[in-house]
Amino acid sequence: MPGRRPLLLAGVVVALAATTGAAWLHEIRPRPVADPTAQTSGARAEKTQPPALTADEERFATELWALHREATRSAVAMSFAGISYHTDDRDPRAFARKIEPLAKFFHDAETQVRTMNAPPSLSGTHAQYVDAMALYANAAAEILKFTEDGDAQRLGEAHRMDVKASQDMLRVGEVLWPGQYKPH
Repeated sequence: MPGRRPLLLAGVVVALAATTGAAWLHEIRPRPVADPTAQTSGARAEKTQPPALTADEERFATELWALHREATRSAVAMSFAGISYHTDDRDPRAFARKIEPLAKFFHDAETQVRTMNAPPSLSGTHAQYVDAMALYANAAAEILKFTEDGDAQRLGEAHRMDVKASQDMLRVGEVLWPGQYKPH
């Protein structure tokens, strides 16, 4: 009667051989040829492409894009200013110096976006972007009030407005510039 070890070793070798054989048979079996139109239809069903912008919509998107690039950069700068205040210096005057030009930018941007002529099909998107700029301007104003009176609740309110404005900007971006890089 053979010992246990040789039987165990033989069992492992047989199991490995069976697994290898099954894998080999799986790899060499013929595969059905997929219908390329069925695959494409399935992919389209998962994620439909939005319709192309009309010439008027494209004009508006291009005009807004010039401001949007700077608005994105300024939103990130405002977030970094807040992070820097909390982690580095805690100097309200230095914080205010960082926020003041951003507050002016967002106030001016709100005014500029309000005056843009959006096609009727993008009126909701236009309004959402105006609201985002107003929220950023109000958030910056709250931060500046905090630097004067030290009321920390103002920072919480400014953060809430900042987050909402960021979400609104991203939603507008998905309509006008799908697939845009999102830095937030």
